[in-house]
Amino acid sequence: MKIKEAIAGLKKDMIYPIYLLKGNDHFLQNFFIEKLSEEYFGSSKIEKVLMLPDDMSGKEIIDRITTTDLFSTKKIFIIRDPQKIKGKASIDLVNFCKNPVADCVTVFLNDDWAIKSSFFSKVEANAIQVDVQTPFANDLKKWTKFLIKKRGKTASLNVENTLIELAGDSLAHLDNEIEKICLIIGNRSDIEIEDVERFSGWERDRQRWEFLLALGEKKYS
Repeated sequence: MKIKEAIAGLKKDMIYPIYLLKGNDHFLQNFFIEKLSEEYFGSSKIEKVLMLPDDMSGKEIIDRITTTDLFSTKKIFIIRDPQKIKGKASIDLVNFCKNPVADCVTVFLNDDWAIKSSFFSKVEANAIQVDVQTPFANDLKKWTKFLIKKRGKTASLNVENTLIELAGDSLAHLDNEIEKICLIIGNRSDIEIEDVERFSGWERDRQRWEFLLALGEKKYS
């Protein structure tokens, strides 16, 4: 499912107990979780719990997500790299996806969208999958306009294209670059090409997924 479709579902109160975010664009990961939090908690207190298998045992994570809250407060559990949970805890996690606890939403984060495993196949059967790969060029243009507009700035098509060329390897880089330029130009409303050329510090990297897709289409440029 595209992130746009997933967010549209949230706004229609279509909130599911298990989400699997696939892709390594951390801006999109955070963006979706923010929108989920807004719709899920509403005016209530936001309670998000991030858990990392590198820092916690599998048993600790399972105990945390399966413990019933005496006061039934809503929670969003975020588990990064759930495939690192091994043994019985991994089986328990798959079973949890089949029968999730009420009053909580669990979000799995998997940076590697191409990974194939028995674990993820079982999780995917019970989760809403959301694509959080860095968008292709056409969608990057839409995101660039959005990121500029939300900061109260404007930019020409040339500026937008230059930003994408320089920082479009991920939305996180693109967002950081636009934020940096907006802070530097201060109250001036229009971002000019000289601003981008003066303050940009990197060139765009070709993502592995772009290479794989281009290879599959026999585009050997």
